[in-house]
Amino acid sequence: MDKSFKLTIFIAILFSAQFFIGLFWFHAAQAKIGFTIFPAKLSLEVNKGSEYNGVIRLTNDGDDKTMVLADVQDILPTSGSSGYSYLPKAPGITTLVDWIEVSRKPFELKAHQTREIPFTIKVPADASAGSRFAVIFVATGSLGGGGQLNVSARTGTVVLLTVPGDFRQTGEILNFRAPEFIWKRNPITFKFDFQNTGTVYFEPKGTIVVTNIFGKKIVNIEVAGNVVLPTGMRTLEAVWPKPSWLLGIYKTHLAISVTGKGDVATKDAVFYALPFYPSLGALGILIILIIAGWYVKKNFQFTIIKKE
Repeated sequence: MDKSFKLTIFIAILFSAQFFIGLFWFHAAQAKIGFTIFPAKLSLEVNKGSEYNGVIRLTNDGDDKTMVLADVQDILPTSGSSGYSYLPKAPGITTLVDWIEVSRKPFELKAHQTREIPFTIKVPADASAGSRFAVIFVATGSLGGGGQLNVSARTGTVVLLTVPGDFRQTGEILNFRAPEFIWKRNPITFKFDFQNTGTVYFEPKGTIVVTNIFGKKIVNIEVAGNVVLPTGMRTLEAVWPKPSWLLGIYKTHLAISVTGKGDVATKDAVFYALPFYPSLGALGILIILIIAGWYVKKNFQFTIIKKE
C-alpha cells in the first residue's frame, strides 16, 4: 500500500470523526424549549356587579430564561361553523376584554420556573345576561428596542363566562352519522353536527344507544366533553372503543339534552355488520362441506334395505 493511499485513508477517517463529533455536539447543545399553562380553559358563572379573582400558572419547561407578557383578546364565534377569531379591544364597544384586568408588564421567567399570573374579572351591574368569551394570552420571547417583546411563542387560557339571567339555551342536531358497514372489530366512531341556537355556550351531553334488530340494547355510549359557542356549529364524535363481534343490522339512537330543562333532541341512524374473518372461516367450512358431500355422493353408493 503506497504512502499517498494511506494518507488519503487517514484524512477521510479524520474528517469523518470531526463530522460525527460535531453532529453530536450540535444535538447536545440544542436547548430544550416549551411552556405549560394551567388551566387551559375556565368555565365561569359570575353575577352582575360581582367579580372573580383567579390565577394562571405558567411553567417554563425550557433550559433558558425568557421574557413573558400577558394580553387579553375577545373570541368571536363564526356563525354556522366551529371556527372563531381573536379580536383585540375594539373602540366604542364594551366586551369581556374590558372586564378582565391583568398586568401588561413584561416579567422574566427563569428556566424550569413556575409563576402565577393573577387576574380579575369585574362584571358591570348593568351587564346583559348571556355568554362572553375571551383568551388571556401569554407571549414569550426577548425584549427588543423600546421595550417591545419579540414574540417567539404564545399560549393562553380560554375564558368562557356566563352572566346569569334571562338567556336562551337551545340547540339542534343537524345530522347523525354512523359507519354504513362494519367488518372489523375496530373502534366505531359516531359523528353528528350540533348547532347552538341560543345565547350562551354549553356542552351538549347525552347518549348513543346501539340496539340489534330485535331491539336488544348492545351498548350505551356517553356523549360529552365539547363546548359549542352561540351561533356556532360543531361536529362532535363519540367512540365505541371495544365493540364485540357484530353481525346483522343495528340501530343507533342519539339523544342530547339541549336546554338543561329536560328537553331532548334525537336522531337515529342504521349500520350493517358482517365480521370478515369469522365469515371467511364459516365460508371456508361451508365450501369444505359442499366438496365433501359432492365427493361422497360421487364415489359412494348408499342402499337402504327394508326389513320385512
